[in-house]
Amino acid sequence: MRPLFRIFIFLFLILLLISAVFFLDAVFVLRTPPVVKNVFPRPNAVGASLSSTLLIEFNKPIKRQEVQVLIYPSIHPVENLTSKVVHGQWEFKDPLINNHFFRTLFFTPAINLEPDTKYQVKLSNITGFGLGKSSVFAFSFKTQLKEDITEPELKTRVVDRQITLLNVPQDWQDDALSCEAACLKMALFGKGIFISEKEIMEKIGQDLTPRKQDIWGDAYETYIGGINGKMCKTGYGVYWTATAEAANKWRPAQAFSGWKINDLTQAINSGHPVIVWGVLPTGSLTDCSWFTPGGKYIRAFKETHVRLVVGFIGHENQPSQIILNDPLSGRIYWSTDYFLQNWKVFSNSGVIVR
Repeated sequence: MRPLFRIFIFLFLILLLISAVFFLDAVFVLRTPPVVKNVFPRPNAVGASLSSTLLIEFNKPIKRQEVQVLIYPSIHPVENLTSKVVHGQWEFKDPLINNHFFRTLFFTPAINLEPDTKYQVKLSNITGFGLGKSSVFAFSFKTQLKEDITEPELKTRVVDRQITLLNVPQDWQDDALSCEAACLKMALFGKGIFISEKEIMEKIGQDLTPRKQDIWGDAYETYIGGINGKMCKTGYGVYWTATAEAANKWRPAQAFSGWKINDLTQAINSGHPVIVWGVLPTGSLTDCSWFTPGGKYIRAFKETHVRLVVGFIGHENQPSQIILNDPLSGRIYWSTDYFLQNWKVFSNSGVIVR
C-alpha cells in the first residue's frame, strides 16, 4: 500500500471518528433533557450566609423562557412550604449564543434570608433545544444560626422588608424589537386581559418607510421600522403616546412624562402597572436621533429599551428598590438610584395602565 494512500485512509478514519463523536454528541443534546450538574450552596448545606447568592449550573444549555424557578422558605420540616416565596433576581448567564440558551443560573435575594431557616429551591420544566422531555430538580440548604452572625453582618441586615408587588407574571418579547408590545401585553394580563403582541402591534401600527440618513418616521405616533430590524437602521420602536393610545383599546391608560418616584409608587400601590422607557445597561449611549419629514425632532438611542414596573421595596415615599418585568432579562430588582438614572434618559416617561 502506497504511503500517500495510507495517509489518505488515516485522515479519512480520523474524520469519520470526529463525525461520529459529533453525531453522538448531537444525539445526546437532542434526545436527553438538561440536568443540574452543580449548585451552591451545596445540597443540604448548613450555615449558609444570609445574603447567599445561589448558583445553579446545567450540563447543557437551557431555554430561559421555559424554566420555572421558585425558592421556598420554611422552618422545619422543609416539606411544609407554606411561607411566601423569597423575592429576588434570577439571572441567566453563560449563553450558548447571544442572549439564548444559558448554562448557568444565579439567584440574588432582594432581602437577606432569615437565620436558622431551611430553604428549598425547586426548578421545573428544565428544557433544552432538543427533543428530550423537560426535567425537574430541587435541593435545600439551611442558613446560619443567629448566634453565629457577626456584628457587621447584623448591621448589613438592617434593610427594608416591606415589599409591594403586583400579580403580573413575567413574559418575554416575541421579536427582536418588540419590548413595548411585550410590556403592554404583561400590563394587560395583570388586568385580566389576554391578548398577543401581534394584536397589540395591529393597534399601534407600523411605519415601514426606510430611514434616509436623518429622516424617519414619528415614534410618538406609531412603531418605526421593522420589529425584527437592525436597531436604528431598519427598526426602532414606539414611544409612550402611541402606546397609551393602543392600550386604551382594552383598558384606560395614560401617557406621561416628568413623573417623580412617588408618582410611580403610588400607581403601583393603587394596583396599576407602569410601562417605562429607558435604556439597556451598557454603560454608554449611542445617539441615533432623527427628524420626521415634517421637521419634528425624535430623540433616540441605539440602547433604547422598555420595561414594566410591577413593584417596589420599602416605603412608597422612599423605596430602596424598584421591581421590573424586563421582556429581555426577566424580573429585575434595581436600586432606586439606578432606576432613576436609567429612567431620566427619556424624561421619566411611560404609560400607566389602569
